[in-house]
Amino acid sequence: MRPTRALAPMVAAFAACSLAEPPADAAAEFAKRRTAAVQRAAKEHVSLARFAWSRKLYKVAFEQNVRAAELDPANAEAQKGAGRKLDGGVWKDDPASTVKKVNEGSESDREAALRALEEKRKPAFVKIVKDLEGLAESAAKGGLAREAEETWKFLLEYDTDHAKARAALGYEKQDNRWVPPEDVKKRAEGGKKIAGAKEGEEYAEQTATEKATGWKLTKRRSANFLVTGLYTDSQIRELVRCAEGARAAFLEEFRVEEGGLDFQVEFVFVQTKSEHETFVDTCDQIEPHNRTNYRNLGGFTKFRPAHFSEVVQGGGDWAYVKDVCVHDTIHHQFAAWSGVDTRAWLDEGMAYWFTDRLLKTAETRCIAFSMTGGGGGGGRSFDNPLDWKGLVREMIQDGTNPPIDEVMEGHINSLNARKGCKAWSLVDFMMTKHRDRFFAFIDHLRNDVKQEEAIREAFGVKGYRELDELWKDWVFEAY
Repeated sequence: MRPTRALAPMVAAFAACSLAEPPADAAAEFAKRRTAAVQRAAKEHVSLARFAWSRKLYKVAFEQNVRAAELDPANAEAQKGAGRKLDGGVWKDDPASTVKKVNEGSESDREAALRALEEKRKPAFVKIVKDLEGLAESAAKGGLAREAEETWKFLLEYDTDHAKARAALGYEKQDNRWVPPEDVKKRAEGGKKIAGAKEGEEYAEQTATEKATGWKLTKRRSANFLVTGLYTDSQIRELVRCAEGARAAFLEEFRVEEGGLDFQVEFVFVQTKSEHETFVDTCDQIEPHNRTNYRNLGGFTKFRPAHFSEVVQGGGDWAYVKDVCVHDTIHHQFAAWSGVDTRAWLDEGMAYWFTDRLLKTAETRCIAFSMTGGGGGGGRSFDNPLDWKGLVREMIQDGTNPPIDEVMEGHINSLNARKGCKAWSLVDFMMTKHRDRFFAFIDHLRNDVKQEEAIREAFGVKGYRELDELWKDWVFEAY
């Protein structure tokens, strides 16, 4: 069940349809039909609240009543169920209200009640969707473009996979997922950055890795990267383009002029675990007492005194290798730009933000996505970034949204699939909605301000939890 905040922004936009300027008679008739549809939707939520209450799902009942009251403020049953009273013609929170807000019963009872409630929810939402679909189609036919658009958006609150609504709003189907128009555009632009990037020149000088291992690596050098590996020349060329394209995208997003981040990154790409172990055992950058640990990892990266990454393909395919190339490139650029040792959520969230835009992938497993699995319906998976917006919404809606302090303070090993997905979304929130504040946040970190205090100063909030509320509100507007 969705929390009440999911609806508030959409209700406001939906109600604002009447401010457009179509023919007066058509607009007036649409407004009447819209009001009636919204009132019917509110009644469905009240009905769900009654059932939830009967099964001791008091928290769910409260949320459903709050949502119904947002839809139809005149619905007295919803207002009372939301703990309010009528005072001078206005519904206000009632301090004396005895409305329960915590589910009761044993875990098995609650699970059974939630399953039963879901069976009630499905036909209720089908009725609401059918109502709104007819309303949107009639608005479109009547030339009420803005009203049709807002109605389709409102409908998606009840059926996220509604094909007519998605198509009407400009979504495209990619990998059997609906991708919003803004994401279609950004991914197309990202792909062009890599396709058009320079691929460097052949590099003949023997590298430290070649001297230590005895390997003969394929090597190419560009203005910003030395890319080497046990691969063909055409493959190394592609990896150089991935790295240079990712760097160009980073400079653009972070408003850095060309030359502003002037340093070289050396990459070594190997194919097998055995080759990786050979690298680890012979690399003079790895302390002997750390070699056992690194032998069990998927690569080696360091930022000081020089920028260096070793990547092992292992069981991954070629798309995985390219993804790691972009992922690690962003790690290097962000580390150099920020100048501080940032937390895992920010490092990983930022890298995923870029691989999504540039490659439409999130293959790199600094976070154990595969260990914690999916969690979304409709075939959605944490492994596919096309699903992440829907999964983030679902996490908030079904109560599996990880606490923000655990995400923002957690070590890399603590970031599972849900926490990693939230980290990506927090970065998306900051880079999309509040980029200047994000830059100010990094400035505070550069000045040795602790992370939560930096959040307070930059975003004007009391701390992590208030930032979490801002993020949740944005999710339901943007996703």
